[in-house]
Amino acid sequence: MMRALVRLRRSRPPLSASMRFLASPMPLPAVTSILPTASVPCRAFSSVNMELLKKLRGISGAPIKDCKKAIEECGENLDDALEWMKKQGTLVRGKRADQDASQGLVGIAFGEEDTAALLEISTETDSAARIDLFHDLVKGVACSLLESQNSESGSVMDTSSLESLSWTGDSKEGSNTVKEAVAAAVLQVRENIFPRRGVRLHVPNGVVAGYVHNVLKTEVEDVKMGAIGVLVGLSGVPVSAKKDAHELAYKIAMHVAAAKPEFLSREDISEEQRQAQENLLTEIAKSEGKPEKVVAKMVQGRMQKYFQDTCLLDQTYLIHSGEETNPPTIKKLLKSEGEKMSCSEPLEIAAFHCFRLGEKTN
Repeated sequence: MMRALVRLRRSRPPLSASMRFLASPMPLPAVTSILPTASVPCRAFSSVNMELLKKLRGISGAPIKDCKKAIEECGENLDDALEWMKKQGTLVRGKRADQDASQGLVGIAFGEEDTAALLEISTETDSAARIDLFHDLVKGVACSLLESQNSESGSVMDTSSLESLSWTGDSKEGSNTVKEAVAAAVLQVRENIFPRRGVRLHVPNGVVAGYVHNVLKTEVEDVKMGAIGVLVGLSGVPVSAKKDAHELAYKIAMHVAAAKPEFLSREDISEEQRQAQENLLTEIAKSEGKPEKVVAKMVQGRMQKYFQDTCLLDQTYLIHSGEETNPPTIKKLLKSEGEKMSCSEPLEIAAFHCFRLGEKTN
């Protein structure tokens, strides 16, 4: 047996030089030869005041490289560094201004029972709209709008008007205006963010209720956020019936979210819009081969259907128990509920506003 093994070993071909190299054990390098020693400083931050860097990072929440750049540009002055970063936020926003910003959130902030603010803030991605920083921004802008005394009640404000409002939200790196607060958020999120539109609704001696569809769960308690927001204000409400009137306004807001009215009443439709709709219906009726006498009646009937589809007061109330075989229109609902509340004045819808995330506006 032993002789056979010896003969087998002697019969194996010799290993090549490359095979001998691979077969030989390789020595491991010393740990100290590949790891930096504790005495070697980090070159990237060796010249930066680390305490100031940490403080600036905590205040701004911006990326650490931006904080380092701000300190270097401003000679280690914290206030100047914050101001520099605000300007940089504006620059970042300017660079991303062409980016599509169809995502975001609609939010409602509630004040007293007769006041509320509705707001839409846009950003590029849905993931950015889901972070706490964005929710805090929505809250801050909504509260700034709610507390603004310069905004006319019921008047929809555009981006520039909203950005000019005084910032009354939580501390946003010492921001004085909504524009500065938004710039600070842009610096952290690195997306195109802007308040798209907003409205503050105040109804003296009345009530204002708001409805948000599919409310997003956030850490913010004061502002409700989602993809659709509606405000409805009722006037002619007696003091004793404020609670019932608020509940009614809330249900009408739910109706608005579902029925999508464009106008409050027929009187709010301009003559140009009314005439354009009549002309369209006339052309449709003529294309069906109807005689002139029939066309006029068809247009009249279809205009009534147009009013029922687009005017809130003419719409059939959708938020009912389901037991009614013939649900009332919103106009009739207000009359019957006003009688129940013993209103001395007609119970009326003073105004309503509906924001749908990303919808096109005129």
